[in-house]
Amino acid sequence: MDLTGVGMTTLKQNLAELQQKARERTVKTQNIEYDLETLVKKINRGTIKLDPDYQRRHRWSEETSSRLIESLILNIPIPLIYLSQDIDVDTETDEEESRYSVIDGQQRLTAIVDFFSNKYALTGLDTLKELEGAYYKDLPPFLVRRLEERTIKCLRIDSTVDEQVKYDIFERLNSGSVKLEAQELRNAVSRGPFNTLIKELAQDTNFRILLQVNLEEPDRSRKVKKMEDAELVLRFFALNNDNYYSLKKGFRQFLSDEMNKMNQCNQSELAKMKRTFLVTMETIRKYFGDEAFAKYRHESGSFSRMSKFNAAVYDALAIPVAMTIDLQKPTISSTSVSDFRQLFADPRFFDAVSGSVNDREKVITRIEAAKRIIRS
Repeated sequence: MDLTGVGMTTLKQNLAELQQKARERTVKTQNIEYDLETLVKKINRGTIKLDPDYQRRHRWSEETSSRLIESLILNIPIPLIYLSQDIDVDTETDEEESRYSVIDGQQRLTAIVDFFSNKYALTGLDTLKELEGAYYKDLPPFLVRRLEERTIKCLRIDSTVDEQVKYDIFERLNSGSVKLEAQELRNAVSRGPFNTLIKELAQDTNFRILLQVNLEEPDRSRKVKKMEDAELVLRFFALNNDNYYSLKKGFRQFLSDEMNKMNQCNQSELAKMKRTFLVTMETIRKYFGDEAFAKYRHESGSFSRMSKFNAAVYDALAIPVAMTIDLQKPTISSTSVSDFRQLFADPRFFDAVSGSVNDREKVITRIEAAKRIIRS
């Protein structure tokens, strides 16, 4: 049966809708160049917003940042910076309101602004080894001028017609470059109040200590840089209240689906979720210690620690505790603490926190095993 004619008829019928959508979603752009001195001033002044909600966290090392600065000094071309023009230039606004946000180029711009602010010294240079260890303030005047007057090409995008455009552009641009981690992509495309909440909860002191994140320098942590901390908060809510039985697709898709659902929660529901998470983490740290989510191996009658933090152990302990404690008077029995350690001597439990830990059966096995021994 020839369906070509049917398809063309349908296309003609939908032509008006297609034309309207094409007009609404067409990206209007303008090429522009900024010298670095101007660009840094605009970012520091807040005219350009460096870290909109959909952006990933700064992940570049000082060595990677230094090589960018070296390239700029040597006038080596660097990729375009994509800016979203969120407020028309002729519109009067509060001085502190950002007119532009960075769609692509956050890592590069952060490296430049931080260097101009003397936040790191150059290191790992390939060509200008004489500048090794130099801060911006240490540069000779001719290099300061060279950097300040160096221009960067930007593509300015007018996305004020449709707010979704800049998120689409961000996702498409990043799909072909440095691979976005799963939570970085969710942060970009699953916007909402729950997404805001999990990023807030990821900064909780008790949670960060349990994750083995250095409180003095959290931004240096791999878990923070790649938003693994936020994903672990999402994981907590996605699995809580026996919802782990809903895990039927792959774990990554499961988390994405649950995030989209919880973005529909109202403020009262979100407030209750926030309290549940904070009290749970505080209680776990109080009764199980700072290394509560460590993984152990049981051999020859004794336990040896394999790691200080394990995501599967996190599931196994956090979910039963959250479902057991009284949020008003949270307590855990002393026997629960010792019994939880003993679980690592059970081959089935140990297997459930090893290997492909996100398999549905393993998730159910480890949480159910811990539920049987956690008591308030």
